[in-house]
Amino acid sequence: MNKMGIKWLYQELPELIVRGVVTQEAADKLRQYYGEVKSISKTTVMLIILGTIGALLIGLGIILLLAHNWEQLSRFTRAVLSLVPLVIGQALALWVLWKRPQSGAFKEGSATFLSLMVGASIALISQTYNIPGDTGTFILTWMLLIIPLVYLMQASIPAVIYLIGITAWSGTHGDNPIMAVLFWPLAAITMPHFIWALRQEMYALRAALFSLTMIICVSYAASFSLGKTWPGSWVIIFPSIYSVFYFLGRLEVNKITTNWQRPLRLIGAIGLFILAFLFTFRYIWQYLDEYSYITSGNTVSLSSLPDYIITIAIIAAALLLFYDKVKLKNITISLLGAVPLLAIIAYFFRGQSIVLPLMIFNLYLFILSLSRMIAGIRSNNLAVINTGMLMLAILIIARFFDSDISFIIKGLVFIIVGIGFLVTNAILARRMRGVK
Repeated sequence: MNKMGIKWLYQELPELIVRGVVTQEAADKLRQYYGEVKSISKTTVMLIILGTIGALLIGLGIILLLAHNWEQLSRFTRAVLSLVPLVIGQALALWVLWKRPQSGAFKEGSATFLSLMVGASIALISQTYNIPGDTGTFILTWMLLIIPLVYLMQASIPAVIYLIGITAWSGTHGDNPIMAVLFWPLAAITMPHFIWALRQEMYALRAALFSLTMIICVSYAASFSLGKTWPGSWVIIFPSIYSVFYFLGRLEVNKITTNWQRPLRLIGAIGLFILAFLFTFRYIWQYLDEYSYITSGNTVSLSSLPDYIITIAIIAAALLLFYDKVKLKNITISLLGAVPLLAIIAYFFRGQSIVLPLMIFNLYLFILSLSRMIAGIRSNNLAVINTGMLMLAILIIARFFDSDISFIIKGLVFIIVGIGFLVTNAILARRMRGVK
């Protein structure tokens, strides 16, 4: 049981003892078995946030002060001033490791400050001595120099900066697939820290922030680093990526948590639904190859091998996670993760008939929305029912606007769907009040 579940159990124990559900002896044994729950207080979280923001403001302020009248200073003076912020940042980080090794706020703040000062010093020294290099080289050098701070200081903000940085660097090589694909091994360097953050507290702010950053960076990097040699493969790659996010977010589910604490699960599910919805439109499949970002060159050369390896690895991971849920007969969870498998089928059979992919995903979304509504009815969960009904309503509305049916019939259907929403909510709300 995770920390949030244990905290909830401890809160419920006094009432359970009063009601006679458990004895005082049993409650004491439970507390002894699970032990004390050490959680980060709100004050500590605020200190980390304020410390990080303060470090960012101080770092940016120093950069602006150095930029003022910079050209009027001598080269030697500029070189010294370029290194002073870096030395200050290093001294501050060493002091934190020596005097405040247990303080998350001091670690995050000092590591963030030093990360910014590394970039500032590199830029200023390069400008002072006219060191040749492009933007991509500067970003990559900066990121490789700050990645040790992630593990030395156990700080997540530098890891977030690093992920954003290597994503930007990879984007500068969007026309060079061999370089752009290096984003994936570079991003993998942060995975040990991500696993450590999850083990510390899966639903804490640190893990949520890192997860959200990873989702954004991986999604963006995939758009220009994968599928370069496989025309139209994005219809398989992106569902696979979001399927992996979704299934990883469901590895440990805690009903007490909120959606912001589970970005992998939430954004993965939303991404899968949006992609499946887009696949119900004819133009996606009709112009699939034309909108592909394939580059010129030999698609079977060694230069395309990393693209194929990473793409196949992501697709295989998505299918294996899907198979694992199917094997456990967890239909509600596995159904949403079926999008990559359906995309593969639609992709390879689209040449036979363009209608087939449209039928597959229209039928899939219809079944998915019905399954959500049925699951919500069985659990008396109004939110789940409304989610299923909203998905069905979106599908119906899209198909009506995508067809030549008269406005009168469209209007009547919309009214019927709206009445269905109201009646279902009223019936379920009455049932839930009756249960209470």
